Amino acid sequence: MADTYVILAFASDLESPVVLWESESYGEAQDWVRGYTCFGNWGGYDSLALYEVSPTESVDTIHTQDSPIVIWERESL
Repeated sequence: MADTYVILAFASDLESPVVLWESESYGEAQDWVRGYTCFGNWGGYDSLALYEVSPTESVDTIHTQDSPIVIWERESL
């Protein structure tokens, strides 16, 4: 089974991140983020982070076990 790529959204008022996007394709992540943030609407989130999740890992806890591949912050886009 292939790894899964997920984009998690983080906000200062959330205890844990929210899964916004999930795919088996790393290449789709940049396009998805560009489309999601193109009008400046981040859905109230401060940052988005792309993680690679192996079949033996959990999407819900990956942020506590691994570092993100890419982080997008609201101020930087």
